[in-house]
Amino acid sequence: DHGEIVQNTSMRDLLMTLHSETFLLDLKNVQALPPTLDGYPTRLVDDHTLEVQVEKSQGINDLFAQLGAQGIEVLSLRNKTNRLEELFVSLVEKNLTRIAR
Repeated sequence: DHGEIVQNTSMRDLLMTLHSETFLLDLKNVQALPPTLDGYPTRLVDDHTLEVQVEKSQGINDLFAQLGAQGIEVLSLRNKTNRLEELFVSLVEKNLTRIAR
Protein backbone atom coordinates (compact mmCIF):
# COMPACT_ATOMS: atom_id res chain seq x y z
CA ASP A 1 0.00 0.00 0.00
CA HIS A 2 3.09 2.21 -0.17
CA GLY A 3 2.40 3.67 3.29
CA GLU A 4 -1.08 4.82 2.32
CA ILE A 5 -3.70 4.76 5.09
CA VAL A 6 -6.50 2.55 3.77
CA GLN A 7 -8.81 2.88 6.76
CA ASN A 8 -8.76 5.26 9.73
CA THR A 9 -11.10 4.14 12.51
CA SER A 10 -11.08 2.45 15.91
CA MET A 11 -9.81 -1.10 16.36
CA ARG A 12 -13.29 -2.19 17.46
CA ASP A 13 -14.88 -0.77 14.31
CA LEU A 14 -12.20 -2.40 12.18
CA LEU A 15 -12.81 -5.81 13.76
CA MET A 16 -16.54 -5.40 13.14
CA THR A 17 -15.81 -5.42 9.38
CA LEU A 18 -14.69 -9.06 9.44
CA HIS A 19 -17.36 -11.20 7.77
CA SER A 20 -16.36 -14.50 9.32
CA GLU A 21 -14.08 -16.00 11.91
CA THR A 22 -12.39 -19.39 11.92
CA PHE A 23 -12.15 -21.34 15.16
CA LEU A 24 -10.18 -24.42 16.16
CA LEU A 25 -12.06 -26.73 18.51
CA ASP A 26 -10.15 -29.28 20.57
CA LEU A 27 -12.35 -32.36 20.80
CA LYS A 28 -12.50 -34.85 23.65
CA ASN A 29 -12.88 -37.93 21.47
CA VAL A 30 -11.19 -39.05 18.25
CA GLN A 31 -13.04 -38.09 15.06
CA ALA A 32 -12.42 -40.04 11.86
CA LEU A 33 -14.57 -37.71 9.75
CA PRO A 34 -15.64 -34.11 10.23
CA PRO A 35 -19.20 -33.79 11.51
CA THR A 36 -21.87 -32.40 9.20
CA LEU A 37 -22.95 -29.10 10.70
CA ASP A 38 -25.77 -27.13 9.09
CA GLY A 39 -24.45 -23.70 8.15
CA TYR A 40 -20.88 -24.20 9.38
CA PRO A 41 -18.09 -25.28 7.00
CA THR A 42 -15.80 -27.70 8.83
CA ARG A 43 -12.47 -29.44 8.32
CA LEU A 44 -10.64 -31.93 10.50
CA VAL A 45 -7.12 -30.67 11.19
CA ASP A 46 -6.30 -33.92 12.98
CA ASP A 47 -8.35 -36.55 14.82
CA HIS A 48 -8.86 -34.26 17.84
CA THR A 49 -9.04 -30.81 16.20
CA LEU A 50 -11.95 -29.43 14.20
CA GLU A 51 -11.72 -26.20 12.19
CA VAL A 52 -15.04 -24.36 11.89
CA GLN A 53 -15.87 -21.18 9.99
CA VAL A 54 -18.51 -18.99 11.64
CA GLU A 55 -20.12 -16.13 9.73
CA LYS A 56 -20.57 -12.80 11.49
CA SER A 57 -24.37 -13.21 11.32
CA GLN A 58 -24.20 -16.58 13.12
CA GLY A 59 -23.62 -17.31 16.74
CA ILE A 60 -21.66 -20.18 18.19
CA ASN A 61 -24.49 -21.39 20.44
CA ASP A 62 -26.09 -23.25 17.51
CA LEU A 63 -22.69 -24.70 16.61
CA PHE A 64 -22.32 -26.16 20.10
CA ALA A 65 -25.93 -27.39 20.06
CA GLN A 66 -25.30 -29.27 16.79
CA LEU A 67 -22.06 -30.74 18.11
CA GLY A 68 -23.75 -31.78 21.36
CA ALA A 69 -26.61 -33.44 19.46
CA GLN A 70 -23.98 -35.58 17.70
CA GLY A 71 -22.31 -36.48 20.99
CA ILE A 72 -19.21 -34.42 20.24
CA GLU A 73 -17.63 -32.78 23.30
CA VAL A 74 -15.46 -29.69 22.92
CA LEU A 75 -12.62 -29.27 25.43
CA SER A 76 -11.44 -25.85 24.26
CA LEU A 77 -11.92 -23.25 21.56
CA ARG A 78 -9.47 -20.75 20.06
CA ASN A 79 -9.24 -18.46 17.06
CA LYS A 80 -7.33 -19.94 14.14
CA THR A 81 -5.57 -16.64 13.50
CA ASN A 82 -5.28 -13.37 15.30
CA ARG A 83 -8.28 -11.28 14.27
CA LEU A 84 -6.17 -8.16 13.70
CA GLU A 85 -3.80 -10.16 11.49
CA GLU A 86 -6.75 -11.56 9.55
CA LEU A 87 -8.18 -8.07 9.12
CA PHE A 88 -4.83 -6.64 7.98
CA VAL A 89 -4.44 -9.35 5.34
CA SER A 90 -8.02 -8.77 4.17
CA LEU A 91 -7.51 -5.00 3.87
CA VAL A 92 -4.23 -5.40 1.99
CA GLU A 93 -5.73 -7.96 -0.42
CA LYS A 94 -8.74 -5.72 -1.03
CA ASN A 95 -6.49 -2.72 -1.72
CA LEU A 96 -4.23 -4.73 -4.05
CA THR A 97 -7.30 -5.84 -6.02
CA ARG A 98 -8.44 -2.21 -6.27
CA ILE A 99 -5.00 -1.09 -7.49
CA ALA A 100 -4.79 -3.90 -10.06
CA ARG A 101 -7.97 -2.76 -11.82
